[in-house]
This record gives sequence, C-alpha cells and structure tokens, in this order.
Amino acid sequence: MENTTSTKSVATPFGIYLGILLSLITVLAYAFNLELFTSWYLGVFNFIIIIAFLVLSEFKSRKAVADPAFSFKDAFIAAFIPIAIGLLISTIVSIIIFNFVDPEAAQTVVELTAEMTRKMMEGFGLPEAEVDKVVAEVMNTNQFTPLNQLKTYVFQLAFWAAIGLILALIFRKKDPQTY
Repeated sequence: MENTTSTKSVATPFGIYLGILLSLITVLAYAFNLELFTSWYLGVFNFIIIIAFLVLSEFKSRKAVADPAFSFKDAFIAAFIPIAIGLLISTIVSIIIFNFVDPEAAQTVVELTAEMTRKMMEGFGLPEAEVDKVVAEVMNTNQFTPLNQLKTYVFQLAFWAAIGLILALIFRKKDPQTY
C-alpha cells in the first residue's frame, strides 16, 4: 500500500507553530524589555528552539513518509518548510511591531545596539575614532525598516537552508532494496 502523506503536509504545521513561538518571543521581548533584542542569550534561545523544531519536523516527516526510503529531497523539505514559514511569520510580526505599532521602539533598539557596540569595542581596546565610526554607522542604519527586515529574512533563510542540508544528510533514509 502506497503512502500518500507528503513531506510538505507534515512539515507545514511545524512552520506555523515555529512562527507563532518566535512571534510570541518577539512580542514578549518588546513588551517586557527592549534590551532583550540586543542580548546574545535571546539569539541562542531562538537558535535552540529553531533546531528543535527542525529536528522534530525531520522525525515526524521521516516516520510519516519513509516507506521504505526518505530521500535527501524529502529530508531537506522537512527542514526548509518549517524555517521558511516560521521566519516569515516572525518577520511579519516584527515589521508590524516596529513600523506600525511602535516605531519609536525600533529607534530605542538601535540606540541600545549602538551603546552595546560601543562598550564591546572599547572593551577590545579599539581606538576612539574607530569606535565612533562604527557607532555612527549603527545609529544611521535602521534594521527595522520593512526592506531591511525582508533582507534579513532572506539571509536567515540562506543560513538555515545550509543547516537544513546538513539535517537532510543526517535524516535521509536510503531504500534498502537499492543496496
């Protein structure tokens, strides 16, 4: 009996759930403390959550689709679809928050980022002129414009696609009849 479950149908809900969770984290960070947007641990936390969702998607897709094989293509789709959907939802939420709901929050995060950059560069002992130049660049770049957020989405998608390729290599299952 042929399996009619597709990798896309199994992976899509993981993308929606991932998007909701990443959006919730963004909304909570916005509501409670804008400094969280400049913290390394929020990035690490998001990274761990994304990896967990991708691995779960791989396991569930492999279980539902692998009969008897789980191709590299299916394994990649099982990782790529959740990240594409999840990051898109999260990006849309960020665009709404920082461009329509509270544009001043975007400027606050840019200022916090500039302050953090200054402290870090001074800690490295860099010349004051170099520090001032980099801080001025940070202050003049609004990472929260819709265009910049969409650019970030594309770069994140490329990064996570590479991770998806690695996961596909790990989770693929060759057809035992081809040996």
